[in-house]
Amino acid sequence: MRSPADGSPSLLYLPQLAALTTEFTLEGDEAHYLARVVRARPGERVQATDGLGSRVTLEVIESRPEVRLRRLAFEHCPLTRTLTLAVGVPEGERGDWLIEKAAELGVTRLTPLDCERGAWKGWRPDRLDRIAIAGLRQSLGCHRLVLEPPVPLLDWLGVLPQGGARFEAAPQGATLASCPAPPVGASVVVVGPSSGFSPPERKALSESGFKPLALADARLRTETAALAAAAWWAAADPQAG
Repeated sequence: MRSPADGSPSLLYLPQLAALTTEFTLEGDEAHYLARVVRARPGERVQATDGLGSRVTLEVIESRPEVRLRRLAFEHCPLTRTLTLAVGVPEGERGDWLIEKAAELGVTRLTPLDCERGAWKGWRPDRLDRIAIAGLRQSLGCHRLVLEPPVPLLDWLGVLPQGGARFEAAPQGATLASCPAPPVGASVVVVGPSSGFSPPERKALSESGFKPLALADARLRTETAALAAAAWWAAADPQAG
């Protein structure tokens, strides 16, 4: 009989991965997930990551009443390219969905932007961190999405590191076909709030080196544009260029 671990994501998120001994007892949410959701059995193997690029294979020694695991193979997944999504506030409750899907697509960092035409409200980091972890688990990735607190657009531009590829989601920009996604290095894509950037904000973005990029023939919602950009970036060949 197949285990549920064979057919569903069974990645554990263990930030303390580097400090674990060869055999250890798992506690808390991840123990509940492994024993009650995945229903892993003794002898089965699962993967775990610290979200910082490390991944280990674990063997289940015992799943009830305690969850006990043994460390086996270890690997490190180097981060050769990054994507920062800087996003104005979407309408309604779509921000949660945006965070989950950005995590699944391997986005490195998500920065919520407070703009003249809209600001993020009710930012709850604990709950949103759980959503990002769920996206990491679904993707079976090694690098967790970093969530930053909301920041005014102009303040963010003032501290943005130099270099890298910079794009602004804009219907009048270059098409995806004429602008291949950067395969290596740092990339930043900025997306306006549901009502768009103001003219002074667009001017500031242009002066900061952001190139307009049309993500579709139609006008997209904020969260749709952000994820279209993330998918465009994620599909690039990291070996190219």
